[in-house]
Amino acid sequence: MKTLATFLVFMGIFSAHVQALAPLPPKKKVVLRPGPNGGNTTFDQLIDHSNPSLGTFPQRYWWNTTYWGGLGFPQVIFNTPGESAGDFYGDILTNETLPGLYAQAVRGAVVMLEHRYWGKSSPYQVLDTQNLTHLTLKNSIDDVVRFARTVRLPFDRSGRTNAPRAPWVMAGFSYSGALAAWINKLSPGTFWAYHASSAPVEAIHDFWQYWEPVRKGMPQNCSNDMILIADHVDKMLESDSETEIRELKAMFGLEDLQSQSDFASYWDIFPSPIARYDIFYQMCDSIQGVRPVELDPDVFRPSTYTPTPIDPEREVSADGVGLQRALGNYAEWFTNEFLPLKRCQGPEYSQPNNTNSVECLVWDNATNPKFTDLSVDNPWNRQWIWMVCNEPFFYFQTAAPPGHPSLSSRANNAEYYDRLCRNFFPSQRQAKSSASNGRTAEALNAMTDGWFVNTTRLLWVNGEFDPWRSASVSSEFRPGGPLQSTDDTPVYLIKGARHCNDLFTWWGERNQEIGLVQQQAVAKMSGWVKDFYNSTKRHQAGWAW
Repeated sequence: MKTLATFLVFMGIFSAHVQALAPLPPKKKVVLRPGPNGGNTTFDQLIDHSNPSLGTFPQRYWWNTTYWGGLGFPQVIFNTPGESAGDFYGDILTNETLPGLYAQAVRGAVVMLEHRYWGKSSPYQVLDTQNLTHLTLKNSIDDVVRFARTVRLPFDRSGRTNAPRAPWVMAGFSYSGALAAWINKLSPGTFWAYHASSAPVEAIHDFWQYWEPVRKGMPQNCSNDMILIADHVDKMLESDSETEIRELKAMFGLEDLQSQSDFASYWDIFPSPIARYDIFYQMCDSIQGVRPVELDPDVFRPSTYTPTPIDPEREVSADGVGLQRALGNYAEWFTNEFLPLKRCQGPEYSQPNNTNSVECLVWDNATNPKFTDLSVDNPWNRQWIWMVCNEPFFYFQTAAPPGHPSLSSRANNAEYYDRLCRNFFPSQRQAKSSASNGRTAEALNAMTDGWFVNTTRLLWVNGEFDPWRSASVSSEFRPGGPLQSTDDTPVYLIKGARHCNDLFTWWGERNQEIGLVQQQAVAKMSGWVKDFYNSTKRHQAGWAW
């Protein structure tokens, strides 16, 4: 299993500034083997739902019938892990997660479908521009609907548990939460109810608002110092002093990055806060000088190097430590604990054994070897980058506009990421990304309704300090304000919570606010499932025994 740190940063610039962060994998890899209560198999899925003549590909899915009551209890709790392979999400099928709690409460089965183009569910093994043209939001929606209606589940070959004959519930988290809302909007009538957690339903090109929940939720002394550092970086990059710019880059081990945009986009790739004391808060404590940096033995240091003095007992000022100390402390943490996770070592690089190389971080150059890794298991999540550039979701996590406090350098702008989209996906025969053809975020939002998507029996959950909140219905930037809760569309905003914090039950056990929302969600979903059986509409849906 990937550690928390590597999961957050492994995919590089698009992980921190574009990636729609999937929920963290469970604490351990859980693979349900074939047996009386669960297993995995494949479903023959259409490559292109608008052109069935292209054929099919095997799409993996997992199931667990531990809580299922049998044919008299046909409801299915359905989930897709979204923009990642399904192997690491076995716990989704158990009552260690909210989907499992739903199943336990209503005596349902749990099914998890791997998203097309990830894991072992890709119709093509070479992900060039031409082959990626079938990875679209429409096909992804149609995959889920076709599966729910036509699959012959191993525990019921009769089809009596298929939607809409049985009350299927779709529970999604992060991108898959947005997918749940978009299915409700664009392809209603298959699923009976929905759960959408941390769902970024509004496509945003210049997504500077991403950092606002982070800024407001992080320790104030840390945010004050990070803003000072960002302003300092901007002043240096805007100066005419090549010497000062080179020295600034060298502080962060990035002196070999010639592009100012590459540097501006990398020095501030600090991880978003996910848990109570994760790498993010360790970074803040190191900036404030109350936590020693774990020195990496492979990081080059001049003979004059001396570590920053640490005093864990000293009182930390709410104002921060100021630019000079913060800059040095942050650079020390960055070069020793963060940058080494991106080591550019491998046969594809000119210096394959150089532990201090940053060659793989040179993105403002179409010759970067990472642009040519077209494999399904590529380390940069090429599939998601395609969806970001093609739908286009965008979600480019940029600096705040002038006059607004910014945690990021203002050289980190949307135009830079537009260039990266073109570098990743050059035109191939007649194929090119939709963004290259001029499609905009506004066009996608017109199709999905974005922040204003109208839903039925959909339960929204968002975290107060989740950076993705700004693209959700609970966004403070949503015209008219955050979506208000109703009986048919309840909205839960968890105080102090972050990304998908309602997913795992152990978070609810440790945090009263999260636990309460989980209990309320289970009660609400149980009521909706009961309504299915009490409603005469089930006969119209073809219910028959």
